[in-house]
Amino acid sequence: MITVELPLLLVFFSFMFTSSVYTNLVIYRTCYTILGYNQSECALLGNVDNNITEHLEKLVEPEANIIGMVKGTIGSIFSVIICIFIGPWSDRFGRKPVIVANLIGFTLSAILVVIYCFFDKLSPWYLAVCSLPETLTGGFATLFTMIISYMADTSTEDNRAMRMVVFEAVLTVGSLMGAIPSSYVFYLTSYQAIFGIAAICHIIAVVYTWFFVPESVTNAETENKVGEFFILDNVKDMVKVAVKKREHSKRAVICLCVGILTVYIFIINGNTLTFQYLREKFGWTLTRYTIFSSIESVVWTIGSFLATYILHKVLKVTESVLILVGCISMLNTSLLFALARSNAVIYATPAVKILGSLISPMVRTLVSNMVDHEEVGKLFSLINSSEFLLGIGAGPLYTLVYNKTLDTDAGLYNYLSAGLFGLMILMIGSVISLQLKSSIPTTIYEQLDEESESTAATGFQSNAPTGH
Repeated sequence: MITVELPLLLVFFSFMFTSSVYTNLVIYRTCYTILGYNQSECALLGNVDNNITEHLEKLVEPEANIIGMVKGTIGSIFSVIICIFIGPWSDRFGRKPVIVANLIGFTLSAILVVIYCFFDKLSPWYLAVCSLPETLTGGFATLFTMIISYMADTSTEDNRAMRMVVFEAVLTVGSLMGAIPSSYVFYLTSYQAIFGIAAICHIIAVVYTWFFVPESVTNAETENKVGEFFILDNVKDMVKVAVKKREHSKRAVICLCVGILTVYIFIINGNTLTFQYLREKFGWTLTRYTIFSSIESVVWTIGSFLATYILHKVLKVTESVLILVGCISMLNTSLLFALARSNAVIYATPAVKILGSLISPMVRTLVSNMVDHEEVGKLFSLINSSEFLLGIGAGPLYTLVYNKTLDTDAGLYNYLSAGLFGLMILMIGSVISLQLKSSIPTTIYEQLDEESESTAATGFQSNAPTGH
């Protein structure tokens, strides 16, 4: 039965449908409202590649990147604060109320952007105001926490890995569905139409969730919901889930997995500069980038399902080994982006990147199988809070590196990603080492117990009296 998958698909479709257009809007408005350049020339940015746009690009991009960085940083801080409290709260009062409120926030923000687009003279800084409803209801940090917790609630240990892959696949399919038509619809219509379509999708998601998505928490509490939200004990309980002592080095494994996902999201947040990089270095237009990202999404989705089914389900390769393979795949991809001197190298990256799709679902499967059912919301709240909290630093850091190296080589920031993927390889290597150390003694003890039981049984039989 389709439950939270449809709302997630609609939200991420809307996000990707508006993502590149939103970036274009910020660059366009920055160009003429803040920097004072000719509006008709500014309108060519991202649509036409010539000497005028090439010159304007280098002047406008740094300022536009700063606007995006500040907006994203402030939004992430508030979203993380909400997310910290929401996980423990939802373990008691349910996931559905949070998901509905969150979707309403996305809807209102999309409507505000539509209104903003009708006023040509407004600075792009006003887009920060438009994002307030989305931010105050938790943003993507809360949405992902609730969706993943919901899927963990409604899955078993046997099918949880595939359910987590479905989560990633829905994001990818939503990305694909949104990215492919985005530029074409934009060129045929307007900014208002793009964000209006996004608002309609959010409204459908709210209605569907309200009427057709059942609550996943059994015996959810109903009294004093508001009063129990901002309670510090909820935060303490969330931290305890990660740090409390567990057998077989599970505590260390959980902490390392939180670290791996945090670094991974940090890199993903930083890599939002890919569009700017390809525009600057290879002169890509919005349409060309849209086609490329769509193909990349198809390869990513197919690779995720096939790798999970063949390697994990059929061949029984452990989650930790698949995470290691995924990290190596992503490291190689970052190096290719950094070293690329032609479009052919960029076109080859989706094939190299294909196993990177295993990282997130395998880490989430690994940690969710280590905790009790009532700890799931707390754990994923901690993970997503950590991801988004440290992810706040990704925008400023990557923007700084990109702006400083723009005149030398726009792709140098990819070496930063490669280094961080190297760190992830070391962390998952530690997880594998801990798992081996904790499993080997257990196996030996089980063998010794079986041998002693066998010896005792043999001795008993030899000493037993025989009948005459």
